[in-house]
Amino acid sequence: MTPIRGLISRDLNICLILFSSISVALRLYVRGFITKALGLDDAFSVAALVVLTAQSSLEIVEVSNGAGMHMVDIAPDRLQKFFSTLPTMELLYFIAMGFVRLSITCLLPRLSKERNIVYLTWGIGTAIVTMTTICFFVMLFECKHVPDLWNPQRPGAKCTSSKSQSDLFWAHASIGLVIDTLLFVIPLWIIYSKMMFSATKKRVLLLFSVGLLVIITGAVRLGIIVRTNFYIDTTYYMIKTTVLTDLEGHVGLWVGCWPTLQPLLRIARNRLGFSSTPHTASAAPISTMHIGKPKSQGYVQHGFKRADSLSDDASGKGIVGQMQRESDLEMNYFGSVTANPAQKGDDGRKGNMKGIVMTTDVVINHH
Repeated sequence: MTPIRGLISRDLNICLILFSSISVALRLYVRGFITKALGLDDAFSVAALVVLTAQSSLEIVEVSNGAGMHMVDIAPDRLQKFFSTLPTMELLYFIAMGFVRLSITCLLPRLSKERNIVYLTWGIGTAIVTMTTICFFVMLFECKHVPDLWNPQRPGAKCTSSKSQSDLFWAHASIGLVIDTLLFVIPLWIIYSKMMFSATKKRVLLLFSVGLLVIITGAVRLGIIVRTNFYIDTTYYMIKTTVLTDLEGHVGLWVGCWPTLQPLLRIARNRLGFSSTPHTASAAPISTMHIGKPKSQGYVQHGFKRADSLSDDASGKGIVGQMQRESDLEMNYFGSVTANPAQKGDDGRKGNMKGIVMTTDVVINHH
């Protein structure tokens, strides 16, 4: 009979696969058909989904092999299947977390093209690739004869000690915790400092704040790894970390996907009648906006005017009301924002709205 621990792990992984698949599918739909801005971060998210699905599928298989049960209660043939599947899960974990972290890292230049952000992106990306590659190959070549990794009990098998393997996972979890913290703080700092205050800003900050769960999960998992000897009653104790491992990977993937769904959420709100802009107004960029009465009536106002400083004119002849339209994370090209579509951006292209773009609808009432 499958213990409650095993059932929780099985049901959790089924739900995680479903949620992650939906999140990535919606992300690709938005990037491919709405914003038309597919990028490297999307490719990494797809790769992460594939590897995470394989990892979670093996977790489900391990439940049938005795995961969550005491070793003394498991038949020898099932126990052998458990240990032969375990190394594959561990290798997939290294790859999956690498892809998840890279998908978030490649999102940073879409938020800001400032030089320090670009340098941070390259630095974090290099650290992720280096750590993932080293851990993967150290684990893969743990035994002198590579196939012995999946059958360490074979007579004559020469593999590293269990302590060396524990140190590897401890080091990976520790460095990963530092990287996850950076990937949590940097996007929040960019959005908080670059976006104007709005309901959208609060929503995007909230979506990225889900990354705090990844940090907490990683910290708890690290504590369990340090305090637990998994080589005694492995099938029983391993289930504690595998559940946290699954959450860490899948929730990390969601953190990179959900903020990209802002355009889809705005469309859904408009169709359901929850839009905060009841009037249809021109979406012309603020830098070319003309506000006021026609020139023949003796009142005209030209030039740039900040959306957060629009006010009544000195003569009192026009009352200007503004309604802040929901802004999106327009993640199209790397670069700074070009306010005027007629102006050329850093890359020489016209009308590229780069980085975090705030658009504002203006309604003018004349008396």
